[in-house]
Amino acid sequence: MKQVETELKFALGRQDPLPSPGDLARTGPVRAHALRAVYLDTRDLLLVRHRITLRRREGGTDAGWHLKLPRPDGSRLEVHAPLVDGPGRTRVPAELVAELRSALGHAWPEGVLGVLLPVAVLRTVRLQLDLTDPEDPGHVLAEMCDDAVTALPGGESWRELEVELVDGDVAFLDAVAEVFARQGVRPATSPSKLARALGDRPERAARGEAPSPEGPAADVVHTYLAEQVAGILGREDDLRADAPDAVHKARVATRRLRSALRTFRRLLHRDVTDPLREEVRWFAGALGAPRDAEVVRDRILTALEAQDEVVGPVRERVRTSLDERHTRARAELVGVLDSERYRELADRLVELLAEPPWRGRAHRPADAVLPTQVARAVDRASATAALASASTGAEQLHQLHEARKRAKAVRYAYEALAPSFGARAAEAAARWERVTEELGQVQDSVVAEAELTSLARAAEEAGEPTFTYGVLVGRETATRSGERIAGGLHALAEALDADVPLG
Repeated sequence: MKQVETELKFALGRQDPLPSPGDLARTGPVRAHALRAVYLDTRDLLLVRHRITLRRREGGTDAGWHLKLPRPDGSRLEVHAPLVDGPGRTRVPAELVAELRSALGHAWPEGVLGVLLPVAVLRTVRLQLDLTDPEDPGHVLAEMCDDAVTALPGGESWRELEVELVDGDVAFLDAVAEVFARQGVRPATSPSKLARALGDRPERAARGEAPSPEGPAADVVHTYLAEQVAGILGREDDLRADAPDAVHKARVATRRLRSALRTFRRLLHRDVTDPLREEVRWFAGALGAPRDAEVVRDRILTALEAQDEVVGPVRERVRTSLDERHTRARAELVGVLDSERYRELADRLVELLAEPPWRGRAHRPADAVLPTQVARAVDRASATAALASASTGAEQLHQLHEARKRAKAVRYAYEALAPSFGARAAEAAARWERVTEELGQVQDSVVAEAELTSLARAAEEAGEPTFTYGVLVGRETATRSGERIAGGLHALAEALDADVPLG
């Protein structure tokens, strides 16, 4: 449904009486509503900067999705879509996305940059009454809404008055404004509730400014969480199309999100975030199967290219076995994307950003809170590094795998802080990235060796030669036992030695 919205907004103090329209109109009975509106935008607030508003409103007489587009005469075209219940309830309706694409044209970003995520939540207690024709009480000229608003995040509260035309004309609105002015009521200084809630965020977003380290820790963490949620939800179409790198990038986003919810868990209520981490882990598993099949296939085929002699149909078996596994995993992933469980996960990720379950310390300055959380992640990596250095054989491989996971947590934590904390955090993230790459070579070798052993067993059962498989297993073992393990331990030790707390 489309309609033209023409309204005026006025500022009211908390204790100010409701102004009277005087002889212009009669006032109908008061109707009270509790409203919750989630406003969505791109991460750089593209819609707001183009004077476009998209919200999902619950409560009141016009619950639903509302898209407001500016018109040259100062009014706005409002496009509505109904709410849906159940999984998928937070997904922006396709018809509204089409309207946005049409309105923004070439400015509309594709892929991850175009993901629409919550940027503000407004809770409003609304007292609504009709302004009717003095000669015809059944003729509604406008609606008048007395709104007590609380904006999240931040909790700023204010009161404002809206008068929106129903069947009156602009001259009626102008007359109402004059009558209100004589009663001391002035126009609102912000063009919209959302504009007031966002403050200078649109300007800072346009300049690419990160949250200040002197501002709330919640702002820094929320920015990083939003980036990862966009990295997951924004790749759904690419995942379905099996686009290059889509699985890898979405999987990395799930890892970063889970890691952030763990590293910064002292800032969040874990009764909300711990179950969510498990659901993200489930989705990451669905992403992992097709990706792992690709990686190990390419690794083995590359190793075969370096062989002077390949005995038996090794290449054919590797391609057939791992391509079939990849195909099955791809089909299972599409099934996951079609499932109610995934749609519910997507809703929970959106709600995480809309109203994060912050604990009190999240509202303290970032530079007073976040370095401590990163230091704890470094301590966990250090403890695992000591176990890896002191062990041998299979136990050492296990500890190195654990050390890699701990190193990733440190890397991701520094990455989360780098936009706000600057060069030192970025340099630390780069050091820990080298650690994860070195230790990743060790783990890739372990996985490849296990796969080669399985392929050799299948080849033997089929009566095929297994000599080449044995050669490749031997090379994986020899290389891993020498330079790769040593390189991983060295990189880990260097990163720990160079790590200096940011605080």
